Amino acid sequence: MERILERIAEGALQPGDWLPSEQRMKQELGISRGVARETVQALKERGVVEVRHGRGQWVRPEDDWNVLDRHVLAAVVAARRFDVLDELVECRALLGPPAAALAARRANAEVRELLDAAHARLRDAAGLRRRPAADDDPFFAAEIELHRAIARLAGNRVLARLLEPVDTGLALAHHELLAGQRDGIVRQLDKVRAAVAERDPEAARGAVERGVAQTRRWLRQAQSTGA
Repeated sequence: MERILERIAEGALQPGDWLPSEQRMKQELGISRGVARETVQALKERGVVEVRHGRGQWVRPEDDWNVLDRHVLAAVVAARRFDVLDELVECRALLGPPAAALAARRANAEVRELLDAAHARLRDAAGLRRRPAADDDPFFAAEIELHRAIARLAGNRVLARLLEPVDTGLALAHHELLAGQRDGIVRQLDKVRAAVAERDPEAARGAVERGVAQTRRWLRQAQSTGA
């Protein structure tokens, strides 16, 4: 599924194109007919393909894709789809600052210890030389953990669920495109952590806003250099 998603995200298969038949998938990808059928179903569930019984399956328009799905996000990042990444940054700009401000306003005595521990794991992971795949990367896991902690502290479950795929998508972009900026990411999040721990809503809001602006600049640089 991920291999086909990447082909679609990078434009090798365009909206309206027909996917290979299950028999061709079996031959080209070296998978069983059952796995091919499950792959098509998984793509359908994510809004990426439409199945016409008796005819096959075709790629749906991009507006129909579930771009908040973890696998779709990974595919668009791998395909260097900076248009989608710009939209993720825009969502972080809209949701992240007020979430951090809420977290600072609602922080309690246990918050400092929680955030300090999460940030320490992020800082330690930044110093590792090897960079495995995202799912095995301690830095990726620590970044997601810190974002989730701040979102939970905001005390709004709906807001936390909205932020989670946005934070995941940008953490994937950090892993794939901005690996050289890990120290900068650590500093960004340390400023947010400190403001929340100090229960300073405006400082927390400003720290996230500045972090979003920096991420936007890094992505622009990565796009211009073809990273």
